Amino acid sequence: MSTADLKIDLISQITSITDKVRLKELMQILKFESESAIYVTNNNEKKAVSVARNQIKNGESITHKDFQKNLQEWLKK
Repeated sequence: MSTADLKIDLISQITSITDKVRLKELMQILKFESESAIYVTNNNEKKAVSVARNQIKNGESITHKDFQKNLQEWLKK
């Protein structure tokens, strides 16, 4: 598939999306991928990072291995 074909397919896919949230997410991805774009976190993202850092600081975290184990058990339900 050529670059032109990929662009046409992408445009077709985007024009069929009616969900405004999904379109905004795509726009963020495209802006993030741009070499000149700088991602700026919003207040909700900054708060989430702060909460996560405090959880780690307070020992409220699990290892990746434990997370994977919990996830597999949850998926079996």
